[in-house]
Amino acid sequence: MRTANNDRWHFTVQTSSQGNSYVYAYQTKWDPVSKTSRRCSKRYVGRLTNDGRVNISDKFAKDFPEYSQGDFYYGADKELVDEATYRHDFPAKNVSDKTEDNAEDDTRSAGLTWAIEQIAIDSGLLEDLTAVFKQDARDLLHLAIYKLDGGRSMAAYDDWRRSVYLRQARCLSSQRISEILSRVTQKQFEDFFCLRHKRKLGETDSAVHYALDNTSISTYSETIEDAAFGHAKRDPQLKQINYTFVSDQKTGDIVFANTYEGSINDVVALKEVLYHMQSAGLDLEKVVLVTDRGYCSLLNVQKMLNLNLKFIQGVRLTEDSIKRNLDRYREALRDVSFYDADLNVYARSIKEPWTQNADTGRVYCDVFQHLYRFPGEDEAAMRSIVTEVNAVLDTLAKGNGVAPDTWRNCQRFLRCSKDKKTWTRNDEAIRRAIRYAGTFVIRSNVQADPFRALEAYRMRSVVEMDFGQFKNWVDGDRLRCTQSSYLGKLFICTIATSLRLMMLRRAHDNESAGVKIPFNSMDCLMAKLRSLKADKRRTANAWILRAISKKQRELLSLLSVALPPKVLR
Repeated sequence: MRTANNDRWHFTVQTSSQGNSYVYAYQTKWDPVSKTSRRCSKRYVGRLTNDGRVNISDKFAKDFPEYSQGDFYYGADKELVDEATYRHDFPAKNVSDKTEDNAEDDTRSAGLTWAIEQIAIDSGLLEDLTAVFKQDARDLLHLAIYKLDGGRSMAAYDDWRRSVYLRQARCLSSQRISEILSRVTQKQFEDFFCLRHKRKLGETDSAVHYALDNTSISTYSETIEDAAFGHAKRDPQLKQINYTFVSDQKTGDIVFANTYEGSINDVVALKEVLYHMQSAGLDLEKVVLVTDRGYCSLLNVQKMLNLNLKFIQGVRLTEDSIKRNLDRYREALRDVSFYDADLNVYARSIKEPWTQNADTGRVYCDVFQHLYRFPGEDEAAMRSIVTEVNAVLDTLAKGNGVAPDTWRNCQRFLRCSKDKKTWTRNDEAIRRAIRYAGTFVIRSNVQADPFRALEAYRMRSVVEMDFGQFKNWVDGDRLRCTQSSYLGKLFICTIATSLRLMMLRRAHDNESAGVKIPFNSMDCLMAKLRSLKADKRRTANAWILRAISKKQRELLSLLSVALPPKVLR
């Protein structure tokens, strides 16, 4: 609506203390003192009815004849529109719709939940959930979004749901949530990740690199069968379970997860993890498994060869043959011909003869053993030892005592005279201690180039990032549940972790000079999206999104998420 002087009128709704809503029209005028626009020329339009229609007052209809004929409704863009336009934006509410309760908030946070749900749709995650969990799929996704948005206790889920916009979100009591979690079975767990793996293979024709690693999760529960006392770094008085992630190194997406008894170490567990991956139906023909030194053993290498798996595995310096090879090629690992400036490492490769137990019998095959030396690390290790030993010698010369921890570290590097009065430095012991400092070894049956193998191995940090997100940001650090629901709790936290990693990967991939993650913090990015609000139309079955700021548009673009529509249903 415009007046004769072509100044635009805007419409707004005000609600009285009795709960009646009234529509007003106003104009804006620039205030040069405060340098902002202020409302002026306020006019009463009419009462807003429960069906969205505006009862235009006689005076307003007389002053503005264009509103004197026909019915007008308060539209999505805060304009007076005809009934057809209004019904297009606000279809009649389905009386059988039970997803919302009656005690709704008038304003909800919409930006973050919209972005996460769209990422779940774009990545096929919601589709895969639906294929496996049927009617529970969207509830499981919403519980994962709750965890990703900082939720802790499941008892607070429904209060959180009332404060955010979620499509088709249902009211879930604590008992209802427990029932949903208890329905998650090991078979569904594996079937879901099998779908995620197939989707990942369908996105590329080349080999994919999966990083495999394990973490321990403490629990207070006495009913979880896999809970056992292990070697926990934190809270050793609690039982723990072991939890394995298999992550796509390119995107951070979790393509498989497996839980097993907390007392089993990584070396023994690898066989069980591979068994579960195969029993779940994962086609590993195009997969290169990247594992750290915790899974290293000659038996595990043989197991992977027998299963015809491709692998890149870190090797612990405990095998005599490894040490002999490092001694044999000591000079080559200081030769510029074997140096890569980009990676700042020397590398030398040799072939190891192995046999593979195939269906046709034993087959001979070669495994590449890549030897590395990182320049300067041995000198740094020597400097650290010598500095500490010299400090101990000075302390002993003064007749003072040495702290127990320091003495344990330095005792093997000291020699005492026959009369027990003089202490000297044992340089030979220091040489032995730093002999293999700065060296590293990788085994692989697929990557012949040592530098490319090292690049692939370093990318396995993505799975460690997964665990960091799992434990620190989505409430996966400790289990407070029983045997019946713990698998469901792990599943929800895993989905939340995968979604957060997809957000992080998208944001990094789309960064430019002008658009970056605020303060390099996902928490800041999520907080800015969380501040995008939507208001509930009391007279319609929809939420109206508030104006999206330039920064919020940039952040949604950073996540490769389309802008939400003005009307959210």
